[in-house]
Amino acid sequence: MPFSKLTAPLAGLTLLLAAGSAHAIDLPSMQMPNLAGLAVGVTTECSGCKDTMVGLVPGVRYVTESGRLFEWYGPYAQYNFSGLTGFQWGPAINLKMGRSDVNDDVINKLHDIDTTVEFGGFVGYEYDNLHGIPYRFRVNANVMTNAGQVYDGARLNVGATLWVPLSQRFFIGSGVGATWASQSYVNTYYGVTDADAAASGLTPFHADGGNQQVIGWLGAIGQISGHWWGGAGVFMQRLMGDAADSSFVRERGDRNQLTYGAGIGYIW
Repeated sequence: MPFSKLTAPLAGLTLLLAAGSAHAIDLPSMQMPNLAGLAVGVTTECSGCKDTMVGLVPGVRYVTESGRLFEWYGPYAQYNFSGLTGFQWGPAINLKMGRSDVNDDVINKLHDIDTTVEFGGFVGYEYDNLHGIPYRFRVNANVMTNAGQVYDGARLNVGATLWVPLSQRFFIGSGVGATWASQSYVNTYYGVTDADAAASGLTPFHADGGNQQVIGWLGAIGQISGHWWGGAGVFMQRLMGDAADSSFVRERGDRNQLTYGAGIGYIW
């Protein structure tokens, strides 16, 4: 298959592993096929934690008869109301994981954070170059909130991605991004209350909003056989601002959050 019919759905195999961050996934052009896949990866138990866990995440990409694109990668899903190249927009939903029963005995004494559903919308612009050396470039942004169920306010994710073929059967991609979050969001996930401090021995910390993280990822995809393709990727989140300055991150966790893994997908 040509480059224009493969890169975006297979990019999802590597981006499955990063879906929990709610950064917008790559969106394909009109001619690209559908995808159903599964990925296994290693990531941290919570944002700011140091201990890791292994997880399985599904992925589905489906273009409707009317040409609208639905994508579901791990906890994040979006529906594109616009064209599959050029300007794109639509609603988005994300299952934001909480924090409880982690392996670190000290962090486990902090307040539990419930898992919650976030909702919002995304906008993006995609350019597919099919002349000369082909490539696919996309910029995107989404705004997510949970209407005060766990935190107040919202968070803004922005990013850019690039995919380039090395052959008809092998592709490489990369992306960068950043997140800005409300004071309530940052303090909920990274703050240490007086009660937390008394229970854990950590220094009390009240977090303000702002730039919460920057991200970068690298991925590769290749054809296994026929309709079956595989992908692998590594995704780095570096906590910034008060998220990085949190006493639980500095004393018991790590501001550098690494996720990596591999997936397999069937395209048609």
